[in-house]
Amino acid sequence: MDSVDAGITGTGHEPLDLQLGSGLTALVGGDGPLRAEVMELFARRLSEEDERLQTLIAGPGPVGPALAWRRAVRILAQWLGLEGVDKEVATLVRGGSKADEHSLRSDSGVEGLRARVEALRRLPEALRVKARELRGLRGDSVEVGGDLEVANMDWLRERQDAETHLLAYRDRARELKLRLGQLEKGGSETECPTCDRVLDDKFDSVLEVLREEWESVVQDGSWWKRRRDQLNPKPLHLQNLEGKSIRLHATIDECTEEVERLRARLPELTEAEDTLAMAQVVEGPSKSREGTDPGTLSEDSDLRRRALHALRRELLSDAHDALTARTGRYLNHLTSGGVLGVGLTGDGEPTIVRDEGARRMHSDEEVAAYLFALRLALADLAADSDVRVPELLIGDTFDRLEPDAKLRAVGLLRTLLARAPRILLFCRGEILDAIPERFDWIVELSVDRKGLPFARLRQSGVGRLRIH
Repeated sequence: MDSVDAGITGTGHEPLDLQLGSGLTALVGGDGPLRAEVMELFARRLSEEDERLQTLIAGPGPVGPALAWRRAVRILAQWLGLEGVDKEVATLVRGGSKADEHSLRSDSGVEGLRARVEALRRLPEALRVKARELRGLRGDSVEVGGDLEVANMDWLRERQDAETHLLAYRDRARELKLRLGQLEKGGSETECPTCDRVLDDKFDSVLEVLREEWESVVQDGSWWKRRRDQLNPKPLHLQNLEGKSIRLHATIDECTEEVERLRARLPELTEAEDTLAMAQVVEGPSKSREGTDPGTLSEDSDLRRRALHALRRELLSDAHDALTARTGRYLNHLTSGGVLGVGLTGDGEPTIVRDEGARRMHSDEEVAAYLFALRLALADLAADSDVRVPELLIGDTFDRLEPDAKLRAVGLLRTLLARAPRILLFCRGEILDAIPERFDWIVELSVDRKGLPFARLRQSGVGRLRIH
């Protein structure tokens, strides 16, 4: 199949307007900022507006293993029925009069919790915006750093060139002056410095030629001295570039601190959502009926409250157990048996289980493998829960895997095609060189003349040869 060029932005096309078929697609090429921009475009197109599908399809965002795990458990529990439990709780809370309900929520703090949750739900978007700004600043810093390096090298080269020329002219002027002195001292009986013959009647003409050459050398040397003195201080444009680079680094530091601060607050969202749901389950049914005849608060209502509470814990426990087993299985396959399973510490920090026992993840490669396995496990379990998984978008976690693990990861993604018919994988060229037959489509990313992201589509896969 011939390659097909398709613009991604600035052309009126949607990011996935590439007529991709089902299968595993490799997205390759482009630098860091370009890949980040294209991935954001794809993620927006794929995840639509459902936060759960966004986490499933485009990943949980720039978060650590603990928050990614808690989000995955909560999402799976919602697919298993937790969402219905929460709706039932909301119905019970609305059972009382609006006035009583308002009073109850104000008194019990539920309204305050709800307001806090709404405020915290703005954190992921704020983090994405700030992370995008940070990527842009880093791209600008790289560009300015390159310009600064080029300008600095040009300046140093010109200054060194002027210094070299000046020294050469000084040496030549010194040599000519010495010869002139020897000629003037010896007179017409002096031997020619070139042919060793007595100058005699040619003395005056040779002396004049040497004197003119000496004066020319001195004049040229004076020019190179002025040129060297002119290049000694840094040029203004180089100073401006240095100042811009320093300001960019300071801005990057501030932006990085803000990103880390927002990322550190992300666990507050899940905790606040859990606290709000528990408060509604425990307090909603009983307190929403305050002010009525005590005889109407039946034992049935209390049993219903306790049943909802128990059901919620059971759903979260089932989601936890299912994700633990499935993530451990994928991680075991990804590490070729090196990791036996996964677990949690007492404070909710994910662990990996090896022959020597359970421990926290130490390296970036271990974290990447864990997050990759968790994504695949959630997609797998979503299909078990009758949740349609149309597409998956795999990004930087794959890039951070060890080389051998990347090959096994591609194999796992192919087995997952039965669950998610279309999988897009951001990867490097060496993966395609190693196993091109494992991919169905290849999208090469580049930049057009206007600096806009551009994609070239090629079909891949296993070929078929028929011999007649």
